[in-house]
Amino acid sequence: MLETVLAMLIMTTVGLALLAMVQKSLVVSYRAREAMTCSRMAQTGLARVKNMDFYYLFAADSDQADFGLWAAYPYKAVLDGIKTTLNSSKFDRFRIQSAFMRRDSSDSNNNAMTSDLVPFTDNNGDNVDDYDSNIRFFDQNADGDFHDTYTSAGRTVAEQPDTHIKKVTFDVFRAGRLVCSKTELVSLEQMTGDPNPSSESALSLLVSTPSNGAFLYSMSTLARQNAWALAISKPYPNDIQRFRADATSPLPIAGETDPLATINLYVGSSGILAAPAADAAGGFSAAPPAITAALVEGANILRVQATKDGYNSPIANKSLVLDLAPPIAGGFSPTGTAATRAPFVSATLSDPGVSTATTSGICPDVVTLKINGTPVNFAYTAGAVVWIDSTTGAAPILDTGTYTAVIEGGDYAGYKTSAAWTFTLSVPDTDHSAPAIAEKSPIGMAPSTLPDISVKVFDNQSGIIPASITLKIDGAIAVNASNVGQHYDAGTNKVTFTLSSPFPPGTSHSVEITASHWATFPADKITSTDSWTFTTP
Repeated sequence: MLETVLAMLIMTTVGLALLAMVQKSLVVSYRAREAMTCSRMAQTGLARVKNMDFYYLFAADSDQADFGLWAAYPYKAVLDGIKTTLNSSKFDRFRIQSAFMRRDSSDSNNNAMTSDLVPFTDNNGDNVDDYDSNIRFFDQNADGDFHDTYTSAGRTVAEQPDTHIKKVTFDVFRAGRLVCSKTELVSLEQMTGDPNPSSESALSLLVSTPSNGAFLYSMSTLARQNAWALAISKPYPNDIQRFRADATSPLPIAGETDPLATINLYVGSSGILAAPAADAAGGFSAAPPAITAALVEGANILRVQATKDGYNSPIANKSLVLDLAPPIAGGFSPTGTAATRAPFVSATLSDPGVSTATTSGICPDVVTLKINGTPVNFAYTAGAVVWIDSTTGAAPILDTGTYTAVIEGGDYAGYKTSAAWTFTLSVPDTDHSAPAIAEKSPIGMAPSTLPDISVKVFDNQSGIIPASITLKIDGAIAVNASNVGQHYDAGTNKVTFTLSSPFPPGTSHSVEITASHWATFPADKITSTDSWTFTTP
C-alpha cells in the first residue's frame, strides 16, 4: 500500500510539473501571437491617423467620450473605424499621443547640436514656447479652443503650436494593459508639399560667441589684472572657453541669422538690453556695455533672439559663469620643523567668490608643486595637493634639512596664484617612545561581513617609516612595503584596507599591525606590534 501511495505521489508531482510547463509554453506562445497582432494593429491605426488633416491630428483616447475631443470632430468616423478594427482583434482601447516638435536651430537645449528635434516647452503656462516665442497656442477666433486654422501672412497656420512636425505615438491596450506602441514623426510637408519652414520659426539663429558653458573674467581691479598676468609653469588646455567681460572690454556676442535682422539681447529674465543689427550677409557682432553691466558674479543666462518683419527666431540660451575672484593657496604642511623623513607635504587650492559660491573652480591641468625649484609628482583631490613619491605611491623619503615648496595653480576663468613656504626635517637618533597604535577598527562585533579595517600608527618624536608598515589579516599579509602607498595616509596617519569579498557570517578574524620609527636608539623602541580580533554578524 505504501509503495502504491508513493508511486501515485511521484506521478502526481511529475504531472503537475508537466502541466506547469505546458501552461507556461502556452502563455509564451499566446504573448508572442498577441504582440505580432498588436504590432499590425498599431501600424494600421497609425497609418489611418497619418491620413488625417495634419492640423486635426490631436491626442485622443478611445476610453473617453468623443475620444477626449469634441462631438463635431471631423475625423471622429476615422477613430470609430480604428476602434472597431481593434475590437475585432480583442483589443479594447487605443490612445494617440501627439507632441509638437521643432528643429532646435538655436541649440536651446545646449547639447551642441542644431539639427535635433525638441518638443514644444511651456514651463510657465503662458501657452508660448519657452525658447521660441513664434510657437504658441493662439485662440485666433476667440471661441475658447485651439482646434481651428486661419490664414496668416498668406499661409495656413493652426491655433495650436505651428511647428509643422509632430511626434505621434499610437498605443494599444488589452484589459487595461499596454500591449504595444508605435511612434513616428509626422510633418505637414510630407502630406501637402508645403515648402514653408518645417519648424517652425521664420528666422534661424546661431550664436557662436560666447560658447555655452564659457567662463567670464574681469580686469577691473589691479588684483584681478595681476592674477591674470601671473606666469605659472603649465599652460591652460586649448579647449577652455573664457571671455573678458568688464567696463573696458564688454562681453563680445557674435553669430549668424537672417540678413538685416535685429538681435535682441537679454540677461536672465531682463527686458531687451541691447539690439544690434545683422549685416547684409546675416552676420552680427557686438559688445554692448549694458549686457556686461547686467551680469552678476556666478551663474548667468545670456538669451539671444533674432527678429525681422514681425517674425522671430528661437531663443538661444548660453550658460555663463562670471568669476570675479582669483584662487587662493593655503593650508601649507608641514611648516617649521617636522620630526620625520617621510613628511606629509601638502597645500590647498580654493576658488572662493566675492559674494557667491558659484565660481569657475580650480583647473587641475595647471597645478604644479615644486620642491627646491623642481616639479614633483603629486596627487590632486578636491583642492588638496599632496606630494606623492611616483615609485611607492606614499609620502617621499627625504634627507634631513630645509626645503622650499612652491604651489602654483589657476581657475578656469584664467586667474592664477602662486605661493611658497619652507619646512625643516630633523630626526633625532634617540627616541624612547615606541610608535603609537590606536583607533583600531573594527573591534568586537563588526558592522557587516565586509568591514573596512583601519588603524592609526604615529610617532611624534621621529616619525613613521612608511615601508615598515605591515598589516596582516588572519595571518596573511594585506599591506606591506609593496603596496603601502595605496593604504597609508601620512596626513591622517591611518592605515586602511578594504576587503575584496565578504567574510562568512558569524566568523572570527584577527588583525595585526607592525610599524617602526626613524630613530635608531634604543633598539627595543624602534618597532611596535599590536593585534586585535573581531567577529562578523
